[in-house]
Amino acid sequence: MRYLTRELQRDLQKKMVLLAGPRQCGKTTLAKSLLDKHGQYLNWDITKDRRIIREIAWPKDASLVVLDELHKAPKWKNLLKGVVDEFGNKPPLLVTGSARLDAFRRTGDALTGRHHFYRMHPIDVAESKRFLPTMPLEERVRRLLESGGFPEAFLNPQEAARLRNDRMELVTREDLRDLSRVNSWRGPADLIELLRERVGKPTNYDNLAQSLGVSPPTVKSWVELLEKLYIVFLLPPYSTRLSRSIRKDRRIFFYDCAAAYDQSGGAQLENLVACSLLKFTQFRKDSAGENWDLYYLRDKEGREVDFVITRNRRVHWLIEVKSSDDTIGTSLNYYTRKLKPTASIQVVLHLHRSQEKSGIKILPLGKWLEMLPAYHDEQIL
Repeated sequence: MRYLTRELQRDLQKKMVLLAGPRQCGKTTLAKSLLDKHGQYLNWDITKDRRIIREIAWPKDASLVVLDELHKAPKWKNLLKGVVDEFGNKPPLLVTGSARLDAFRRTGDALTGRHHFYRMHPIDVAESKRFLPTMPLEERVRRLLESGGFPEAFLNPQEAARLRNDRMELVTREDLRDLSRVNSWRGPADLIELLRERVGKPTNYDNLAQSLGVSPPTVKSWVELLEKLYIVFLLPPYSTRLSRSIRKDRRIFFYDCAAAYDQSGGAQLENLVACSLLKFTQFRKDSAGENWDLYYLRDKEGREVDFVITRNRRVHWLIEVKSSDDTIGTSLNYYTRKLKPTASIQVVLHLHRSQEKSGIKILPLGKWLEMLPAYHDEQIL
């Protein structure tokens, strides 16, 4: 059972649900797991299913209808609008697709007020226990750092590199073509390779453009496409002035937390935490409508904090990531005093015991990430 099962079952009783996310993160498997013998699974890529979808000919007394890859249909939003307006929520509809579903959803207002929307993520530390319940926490963390969180790769770590390459190629060759007017997939594919060397670093479009032999606006457009396709996500810098955050460089991370080219392992570790925090904030937004956001922090003096999480635009957590050092950084100390967050936390991969110094908690990285979804309790928040 995946982490969205309960929320999808709840919301499907009220409205149509759209489920988007990276390719191969488990959307179709989750959707099919919600079907009983009275449910229907229809895939636009299958010819006989396509005819049923076009004619809206699925049984109206079905317990649930799953429409997969529907975004490939012409005017799919108008089709769904017509179905909801005519039949209401009988039967419940679950529409799944890749990141294109999210990108296309934002254009126009045909579905406004007619659906709930969820973004599904790969496996993180907390969810890994559902897949490998007998494996110790430290080994599950190590496996995520080596294989990433996409289910097939996580369960077959010896195949992780091959599966990653296949997934990247599939997205750049097929999804990119469907989403954009990019003439060749080779440029974005080369860009992905360069970005894998820059995980956790600011996106410098001029440098990337020089390496690729194209213009900075072209590189920026490619990065935006990769973001829409759920290959990468970009964190903005935190600032009390929103306009400053928009203008400054964003930092790049991959949804595949093991994608970084990094001999030391520091980039993978930071990417793992970034993925877990993004999954948490988006889950709270999608499931409860709460206003959580994820940033990084760097000022003109070079003081940095790896992650800032805000709730209702106020700083809730300051989070610093370390491999083995339990010495509190001067930047985290400074911004704890200046911003007065609900909690300042330094998570350390190799830490024997939890500590607290000057109001800053020093916690084992694996244990903290494993308990992160339990933060639904207001007393903990």
